[in-house]
Amino acid sequence: MPQLDLLLRWLDILGGLVLHLGAARRNRNMLRVTRSGDEILFRAGANPDAPLLAATPIGGAPPAEVLSRARGGCVVLEWPQERTVTRTLALPTQARDFLAGVVANQLERLSPWPVGQILHGHKAAPADAGRLTVCVLIARKADVDGARAELADMGLSVDRVVGVAEASGEPLVFWSKSAAQSDAAQSRRLRLFVGGGIGAYVTLCALIVVAAAFSAEALRDEAATLAARAHALQKRADAGKNPAIVAALPPPERAWIWKEASTPAVALIDALSRAIPDGAFLESLALESGKLRISGLADDAPPLIDALEKSGRFFDAHFSAPTTRAPDGRLFRFGIEAQLAPASKKGK
Repeated sequence: MPQLDLLLRWLDILGGLVLHLGAARRNRNMLRVTRSGDEILFRAGANPDAPLLAATPIGGAPPAEVLSRARGGCVVLEWPQERTVTRTLALPTQARDFLAGVVANQLERLSPWPVGQILHGHKAAPADAGRLTVCVLIARKADVDGARAELADMGLSVDRVVGVAEASGEPLVFWSKSAAQSDAAQSRRLRLFVGGGIGAYVTLCALIVVAAAFSAEALRDEAATLAARAHALQKRADAGKNPAIVAALPPPERAWIWKEASTPAVALIDALSRAIPDGAFLESLALESGKLRISGLADDAPPLIDALEKSGRFFDAHFSAPTTRAPDGRLFRFGIEAQLAPASKKGK
């Protein structure tokens, strides 16, 4: 399928990038290992003139600094020139694009050992016009494997084995850990690694989006609940200011409105005692449905209306019956009705 091929190619490109970045990071902490007689010499970095870190007898334990650098960097075994066979090929310039195949075809002639028992590296340099000079380095595979095994016993895992061409002084790779592994197996592992990382990232993003959606829905529900509560409170507050609205409400809501907006009886009696002058006497007092009814005797009845409304506890005060003179001829009998002020107006 074209889509699958495109996906695999894309994963291979990303896998190659991961390998390149990992190799670049490890090369920054390179540990160069060289055998000199019965000792192993350790140097840090790719600089040939780098100072010696340590010298350890073969089979001995390297210093902690060397082991620490080997764990975090690239371990390169430098193969000695005295155990390397050097050959030179003269080829036309057109052979540069096919150099690996040309060298492989010539190994049977160039190597003193069978081709299956050797490791080799090559480097091309321009010579005369239209010609290439190819330097080929050859080492016995058994010798290299034995040296790697000795280092493994010392706790060091070799990443590359290189030889140095006498003419150029540049290192040529004989063997590398990544090339020694199966290309197909390595490609599968890289695909799984990169694909798994991308899948985990996509899954994490999806989980974050789902969690955000649930959180947003919960916030919307909470906001709607708070808005409903605020609307109900505002409705009760508005209803408490308008007796007609209160009267139109269902009995349970009307009871709550009266409970919230009504003034305690003790406070009403205290307000009445302060509002009524000394020359007036109450004979009856009634509270019903947010309305006050009082009756009694007073030497001057009209000022009572103004006194009740100024108390801040009552409004819409008026005489409920005509004012008449009492039998003694001095006082006047009165009846007054007034609305109780809602809780929001108290104390004004």
